[in-house]
Amino acid sequence: MLRNILLGLFLFVVLVLAIGFVLPDKAHVERSIKIKAPASQIYALVDGFHSFAKWSPWQDKDPAMTVKTSGPAFGVGARYEWSGNKQVGSGTQEIVAETPYTQVKTRLTFGGFDGSSLAVFNLEPMQDGVRVTWSLDVPLGANPIGHLFGPLMKKQIGPDYELGLSRLKTVAEAGPKDDFAGLDAALAESKSFPYAYVSASSSTDSDAIGKALTVAYGQIGGFMKAAGLKQAGAPLAVTRRWDEAGKVYEFDAGIPVDRNPADGAAPAAAAPAVVSPDLAKAKLKADVKVAFTYAGPALRVEHHGAYGKLPETYARIAAFKQAYGLQDNGLPWESYVSDPGSTPEAQLVTEIWLPLK
Repeated sequence: MLRNILLGLFLFVVLVLAIGFVLPDKAHVERSIKIKAPASQIYALVDGFHSFAKWSPWQDKDPAMTVKTSGPAFGVGARYEWSGNKQVGSGTQEIVAETPYTQVKTRLTFGGFDGSSLAVFNLEPMQDGVRVTWSLDVPLGANPIGHLFGPLMKKQIGPDYELGLSRLKTVAEAGPKDDFAGLDAALAESKSFPYAYVSASSSTDSDAIGKALTVAYGQIGGFMKAAGLKQAGAPLAVTRRWDEAGKVYEFDAGIPVDRNPADGAAPAAAAPAVVSPDLAKAKLKADVKVAFTYAGPALRVEHHGAYGKLPETYARIAAFKQAYGLQDNGLPWESYVSDPGSTPEAQLVTEIWLPLK
């Protein structure tokens, strides 16, 4: 009888090993759902962890779990660490790659396990919505015994992914419908530099703004020549007030300079601006000052094309900031990278910088 038992155990182990060799060396879990919301709004919910608690399938399993986020607010490098009860365990997840508005890849490391797994969100636009597919690939190693955990893992994780996608659908479909796809935006670190500037105002008409800037830059140029300053970057304009209803735009027109004149010889006084009749509405002030730009985290946006299309870009920026929960930390400014005098309108590049908390 003992011999038969040992033989049976031996055959069982052989059978288990044989099954393990046949099973794949990784577990793949995948679930999909259709969401009726702009792809950009859905993407913002999974591109980082600022909104993770709103739709996470694990949040209810341990409301007291410890969570820590680090790195950038969104995008590659955004990191999330958690530690909780037996149902949620512990580990880290970090965004390692992304394709704006279509795909986000996250590396996961579970506490107590060697190696890492890869979770991927794929967004596929459809006629009546967006198909969102959430997948997970977990390496099981070369040991055939480990391969046996693949089916069990699928059974455990599959329902969680279904719940998470269902919650993501609820949040996305109840949220804003503004579509900011195509916005060329990225987190950046703004460095401080000196610039000479003059305060001015005009109507919100793009031609009027261009004329007001021309007058301002002319006055600044005279100041720089008198002070012995050299231009050190693209001209810029800091927005102080934009009143679309009242058609009023108040701004500081500036030119980056190679040094702060206060550190050297005192500059000569700037000559007052000469405003021609067609520029009378520019209301240019007669003093030029030197200041330093903002230094710190910012959102950098590239606008391509005519200046008259900038309000459309700003509307997308507003939707973008709302979707990502970004908070302003100062006045935004535009940097006119291209020379409008020698660059076709369709090829103009304008950088928009928005300080962030």
